Parts: sequence; structure tokens; C-alpha cells
Amino acid sequence: MSGPADAPARPRDYIPLYDEFDYPVHDFDGALPEGLRGTMYRNGPGKMEAGGQPLGHLFDGDGMLSMYAIGDGVLHFRNRFVRTEHYRKSLTAHGAPYRALGTMRPGGLLTNALQFPANVANTGVTVHAGKLLALWEGGRPTELDPDTLDTLGVHDFDGGLRWIGAFSAHPKWDNRTGDMYNFGLAMFPRPGLACYRVDRTGRLHELGRLDLPTPMFNHDMGLTDRHLVFVIPPLVFPLRKFLGAGLALRNFIEAIDYDARRGTMIGLVPRDGGKPRILHTDALMHLHLANTYEDGSDTVVELLNYEATWAELNGQLSNAQSGLTGAKPYGGKLMRVRITPTGRVIHEPVSDLQGDFPAYHPAYASRRNRYVYLAAGADGTPHPSAIAKIDNDTGKESLHRLPEDTAAHEPIFVPRPGPGAEDDGWLLVLTQPRSGDPASLLVLDARDLSAEPLYRGRLRHHMPLTFHGTFTPRLAQPA
Repeated sequence: MSGPADAPARPRDYIPLYDEFDYPVHDFDGALPEGLRGTMYRNGPGKMEAGGQPLGHLFDGDGMLSMYAIGDGVLHFRNRFVRTEHYRKSLTAHGAPYRALGTMRPGGLLTNALQFPANVANTGVTVHAGKLLALWEGGRPTELDPDTLDTLGVHDFDGGLRWIGAFSAHPKWDNRTGDMYNFGLAMFPRPGLACYRVDRTGRLHELGRLDLPTPMFNHDMGLTDRHLVFVIPPLVFPLRKFLGAGLALRNFIEAIDYDARRGTMIGLVPRDGGKPRILHTDALMHLHLANTYEDGSDTVVELLNYEATWAELNGQLSNAQSGLTGAKPYGGKLMRVRITPTGRVIHEPVSDLQGDFPAYHPAYASRRNRYVYLAAGADGTPHPSAIAKIDNDTGKESLHRLPEDTAAHEPIFVPRPGPGAEDDGWLLVLTQPRSGDPASLLVLDARDLSAEPLYRGRLRHHMPLTFHGTFTPRLAQPA
């Protein structure tokens, strides 16, 4: 599959990759560490047109999974588009075959009114109960073969996901039980978050619901020993705009308002059932949470506060998609939100570094962690130009700076096998020169982030920036 050529001077943060590859990586420096074995999967928009029609927003691009299988000292790369109905029909259609979040299909109101956005399976990826799932939070997951990345079909947990079947892109795990927790966003007729537990066998259980006062957007969640934790920014769909989007008078993305007057809503949903606890605090603009845990009688949430409105954040996404350079520093600042038994909510700044896509040792999920890693905009750059390590105990910050005008994808922390310190492991970081040169996979020593990479494997092509990824110790067999 070949796509249109791009102007060489245009930054290639999200420029599509139309080709599908399958090869061992032979161009590398250093060596893959002994003990690093398994597979990293990543997901993101792979192409930004459908039926020859440019797509109107970064969130509309067809999902493309990439796979990085690491074993016996060899890195093997493979990528495949998720064969959703939108993707398959876009190959032969004249114009977009379905409506999307930021794109109308040809035909005006008659073909777009009362149409749900197409599920393009482009946001998250997870491995659970032996299944590889591509996630898009407006609909059901899509199952793929973990070795070949062939699309197997829509996955609804044996009918457990009903109606639209929304299943968020940010599930969380209980390390003791192996259960996966997640939520699904409902807009109407009754706005709310449906809460789920998926046990180790892959069976889905409903945990209750968090009602919302109005249609709102929420992207992430946290998990503690006692609660599913939601910190919901004031991203609302005003009724007039919401109805206008439904009737195709505007795009769904354009129907979101940042209403700071509402403040931020916090919902603590008991894991074992019961009535959710609702609190409110000052308005925060965020998408991603880091860790969440119980600290005595307090509940603690770490998040990236963008200190921006939705219009500013959406403008940054539009700039990245179009290849423009924005002026605002990349990402947000790490903040700790402490919820007390009395209902007091305390905001505790953690770092002035600007970053996003937080990572930490997975064994420390739902309990206090010392280290957080970010894709960071070092020195105020408008793109993720470094990987940062923040020490919650000492306040020390360290950076691994990338070559000039190179962007980092989300870092993934992989612990070293066996007992060890919290930072005894590696960070897997895909990097992309914005000039369009081939991408590289870096393996960084998480204990000494400023050191040279232990391994740098160069791909044969560029890689548009992905949204989210996951690592599993299972070694994929791409052959």
C-alpha cells in the first residue's frame, strides 16, 4: 500500500505510514539487555484520509498497530492496520465511508445526521486473558492475533458490552488478582460512566455506574485498593451544540466546551459495589492520570495538568497533524490531588517539568510509587523532546534528551526480572526525527536516564507518533 508523497520540510509527527512491514532489525547500536524479553505493542492513527478524502481530526485516523518483539538479542518489527469496517470500506470508497469525530462524510446532512462516529480502533492497546485488543473509547474493542496482527473482529466480551459498547482506552489492573478494570462513556439518554471488571478468564462483570450531570468527556481512570477513581475535567457538550452535532450541523469535536465554572468532578466508585462518592474541586484540564492509591484515609491521584483550555489543547493537536510548530510548551505539569475523608481536595504541585504520557513500575500500581517517567518537552519545546524521570521522594528530576528536532512516543517501563529496586528496569521509547528520517527504538536504563541508550534499533521507515502502548512478557512469533 503506497500513499501520497509529503513535502520533505514538513515535520512528520503524524504523517501517515501507508506501508505494512515485517522484518528483523539489523541496523542497531549497543545490545538488547539480557533479561529483556517480550513484546511491546503500540497503537495510533496510521493514515489520515479515507476514500481519498482528508480526515478532519487526528482522532479520526485509522488505527495501526505496531509490534516490537524482543527475544534472543533480536528486535523484530511488524505493523498492520486494524481492519475495521471503516478501514476496509475506505480503500474503495469515494470519500469517507462513515462519519467520524471530526469529519463529515460526503452527502451533507442526509448522510451524516443521527450517525455515530466510526470506530477506528486507534487509541489504546491491551493484552488480557490471552487476547490482544485495540481500543477506541467510543465503541467496542477490536481483537487481533498477537503474533500476526491480523484482525479477528469486534470483541464484546460474549455480549457483556451492550448497545454502543463503549470501552475506554485506559484500563487498569489489580496486580494481586489479575483482574482488569475499565469504564465506558455514555452520552445519552442518561449521561454517565459504566464501570466494569474483567476477570482473569476474560469474563466481564458490571460494577455499577457513575452518573454525570450532563454529557461530558472523560479519557482516563485510576484504580486503588478500594475505588475506581475518576477525575473528570469540565469538558462538556452543551445541549445546543450536542444536538447540533447529532444533526450534523457541526462535528462532534467542535461540540466540546471547556466550562471552568463547573470545576472538576471527582467520582470514587467502590470496587465491591455501593454508592459512588462525589466531590468537586477547582477546574483542571487534563487527559492522563499517572498513579492512584490510598494513603491512609486519603485517596491520592497524580495527573498531568495542562494549564490550558480545550480549545488550546485541540489547537496543539491540529498543529501536530498539519505539521505546524506551536508556541506553547508540550504537555502539562505533574500534580498530586489528595482527597481527604472530610471532603477537602488538596492540590499539590509535584514538578514544573512539562510532559505527558506518564509511566511507572507496573508492580506499584495502586500503591505509592517513588518514580514517574514522562515524555517531556524539555526547555519549553512544543513537542516531546526528552524522557524525564521524577523522584517523588527527593524531588530530583533527570532527563534523557533526544537529538535535536526528534520526538518521543510514550515511554513504557519494563522491570528487570526478579526482585529489585523500583527503578531497576528499562524504558522502551520509540523516537521519530521530525525531518522524516527513520524511527528508532531506544532501550534506556531507568536507573540512569541521562546515560547513552543501551540499545538503539533503527527502523527502515518513519513512524507517525502513536497514542498508547503496552508490554507483555509473551514473545510474539511474527514468522
